Amino acid sequence: MAVSGMRILWQAAVCSVVSLTCLTVAGAEVRVTHGPYLLHANVTGQWGGHTFSYALQGEHYLFWTATLNKWEEGEDGEKKYLTQVVGQFPLPGTDGVPAVHTFSINEPRAYGGNEPLLFRTPDGYLHVILGINHHTDNPNYGDGTLRYYRSASPENVTEWVDRTELIPSQPPYNEFHLRMNVAVTPDGKRAVIAILAISADGSVPFNTPVIFYGQRDGLDFRFAPPVKYHERFGFFYPQIAALPDGIVLVGEVWDDPPHATSRLVHIDWEGNLIHEEALPARDEEGMYLSWDMRPAAPGNEAELVIYHMIAPKEGACTHQFLTYDLKTQKLDLKRNIEVPRGRSNTGKWLYISPDHSVFIHNPSMGQHYAWEGSILGSGELGVEPLPRMTPLKLGYQASAYTMVPNPLQGSVILPGEAWVMSDLINAAKQQEDRGPCSLLLWRLALNE
Repeated sequence: MAVSGMRILWQAAVCSVVSLTCLTVAGAEVRVTHGPYLLHANVTGQWGGHTFSYALQGEHYLFWTATLNKWEEGEDGEKKYLTQVVGQFPLPGTDGVPAVHTFSINEPRAYGGNEPLLFRTPDGYLHVILGINHHTDNPNYGDGTLRYYRSASPENVTEWVDRTELIPSQPPYNEFHLRMNVAVTPDGKRAVIAILAISADGSVPFNTPVIFYGQRDGLDFRFAPPVKYHERFGFFYPQIAALPDGIVLVGEVWDDPPHATSRLVHIDWEGNLIHEEALPARDEEGMYLSWDMRPAAPGNEAELVIYHMIAPKEGACTHQFLTYDLKTQKLDLKRNIEVPRGRSNTGKWLYISPDHSVFIHNPSMGQHYAWEGSILGSGELGVEPLPRMTPLKLGYQASAYTMVPNPLQGSVILPGEAWVMSDLINAAKQQEDRGPCSLLLWRLALNE
């Protein structure tokens, strides 16, 4: 549905289904004010950019990570993607300069790795967790290892200190399946890395969920040996919140791949289970997965908003918005928005005021839309296209993930604005290739 320069209103009650048939028109309130800015023109497509912390906002810069789209010869002579990049983009009104730093992961047996995971402490220091995949003598088994770097100075990606020795590497949990995520507490004193442990001999069941607890020690985090916090899942890589009342993990469970679901796990700071709950799913085959989790309001350390997608194998899909209270361990479904499958791609929920929020959504790898209103309540919701965010008009084939900095990784979020990053597919990219892709950045004004 093409709608230009106007806003579509939707009527709905709490937890009712919003229909596509009830449309009226009003003036737009969410708008693009800056961008697009080109951050990098030759990276691979972001793996899981809807889930992981590839965009981080500081006081003076927007920081980003990616994999360089460059085939390199590894130590075994094979061609691989072996360079990860971390960049900084000066925010408007600051006097910073753009910069890019490269991390080489070319080491014995390495064949690639995840895009670097970023988090930031309130003093401005940046922390990067790198995961590196390795071949083994067993063609059916590969293992992942971790590296940890801390920026040499606040808000500066040009120089890093290798602090990998502060992540223990000892049995039984020293080999990993690199589906991992990171989070830091609001005061910057504690951090966590959630990851899946494996072992070649089967002594560690494949995809055992474990967590590293880190304590700030000087400028660095010193991590304790990982703790198993749950029996194995078929597959589990979560959103993470590290808060005074514990760690909340909301992730995908693939025990039955044709019926993939999501689960919330709330543990304390010793790895003990506080609460566990399955998120909504239908009985029929489909994907019932959660793609975003954020504080319900600035400074709120006890309530989280979770974005969840109901996507049965056939038929309409539903955007769901839930809240989780860490003190009462109560998970509440606040709203359903039913949409055709062509509008069912993932997005990000953003706070504006106690009764007003926005959902930034890329429905079909094309132009982004903004859903706006009392998303967690009842009444009208507006949805509008966001000009200047249309890939074809910008010379690209399509856009992929929608990435918005999150306070759970230490981002500095300013009221009334949001930065949105997306990986766009360059015109020259072939379907079978991982690149070239480009990272683009926009600033949105969020007004009630």
